[in-house]
Amino acid sequence: MVGRSSSFQGLFLRHGVAAGWCALAVLVGTAAAQPAAKGRPKANPEVKKLDSKMEKVKDSFLKDTEQLIKSYEDAGSYDRARTILEALQKLYPQNEPIKMKLEQLAAQSLDASEIDFDLDAGKSWQEVGPVGKDRTIRIRVSGDYKLTTAPLTTGPDGLAGENPEKDLLAHVPFGAVMGAIIPAAAPNATEKPPKPFLVGSSYERPADRDGVLYLKVNVPPNSKCVGKLQVKVGGTILP
Repeated sequence: MVGRSSSFQGLFLRHGVAAGWCALAVLVGTAAAQPAAKGRPKANPEVKKLDSKMEKVKDSFLKDTEQLIKSYEDAGSYDRARTILEALQKLYPQNEPIKMKLEQLAAQSLDASEIDFDLDAGKSWQEVGPVGKDRTIRIRVSGDYKLTTAPLTTGPDGLAGENPEKDLLAHVPFGAVMGAIIPAAAPNATEKPPKPFLVGSSYERPADRDGVLYLKVNVPPNSKCVGKLQVKVGGTILP
């Protein structure tokens, strides 16, 4: 993970925002290099003053933007710091320092919002918390539990079957941890119904909708399970 030094921030800002200022300076410089029309003065003192003012504005903008990003980061508001950088990335999509910083802020945001709890394997869907569309959810599950009716012992990845289509849910192994995002309000008639997805021992992906995240293990209703799985979830919307 890249360090959060001021020199690094200066690096990505110089490679990013400053590129726009450089382009502007080139345009201004090109215009200044054009031959003056006949009968017009070759030098205009007012233009030189404006050029000097432009340099001061550029320096101030870079300094203020850098400080704003750092202040948001220090305050733990990683999403707002990311918003500024994402705007810059749209202008300069190939800029590696900006990309690296965005990845760092994304990881910090997930760490800051991470919650720990025990998932009871014997219960139905268990509420985790609200999530936002396109906001990354990171789920890590460890431990094991026992299905007493078999009897079988398994973990968050479930049991590998010879025919996945015969599992309770297609593409979710029997006994595996799965998730679903349920709309917090009444579902929109045009919105697709929530579809459970495989979580297993590790899951990291943007949410496909706004709603509330639920987790459970993929076992038949009223199954007798003994044990709890330890879950860490990052990316829920904190109150």
